[in-house]
Amino acid sequence: MPWSLAVCLVFFNWPTSTPLLQGSNLPVEERMDLWAAYRLASIHKTDTASLANFERAASDCCAGQPENNVAAGFFATAKLMQVESMTNLVEKLESFLQWKSELERSIALHPTDADLRLFRLSVQLHVPMLLAYSSDIEKDATFIWTALETGFWASDSLHETFIREIYTAFELPQSTLINEK
Repeated sequence: MPWSLAVCLVFFNWPTSTPLLQGSNLPVEERMDLWAAYRLASIHKTDTASLANFERAASDCCAGQPENNVAAGFFATAKLMQVESMTNLVEKLESFLQWKSELERSIALHPTDADLRLFRLSVQLHVPMLLAYSSDIEKDATFIWTALETGFWASDSLHETFIREIYTAFELPQSTLINEK
């Protein structure tokens, strides 16, 4: 890269990272342990140890980087996954609304973060329709499929396969084009 172009890119803060991490503050290398913990918690939804492990991994990530909004989104997702096992319906609803807001805040701050969009999709696919939290399913499914096709999760083939299995299980569109209705 010519020296003058490099200076311009630095001076104007041109985005040089992948668009799926643009504006993100959590590098892929730091996500891999979180991905593994998330997968186990997703697969073993009723196993409190798996859920606690994902929460602990997300909490550790947040503690090490208190200003990290993406890590906060991971933590909000861990808390949302634990809501399902709560028994008091009022506490369950309050907790769901609190952590849903935190996840949405993280997505608003980092709308191109593929993991946050995956987490929202996963939550929306599992919450009861009564909670009216399904408006972003198609948009997130399209965004995540693009991330898969461009290799966002290529550094972790287990995680990439796990995400593709979500598409199969929920019969999500495997396309970057949204069908107009």
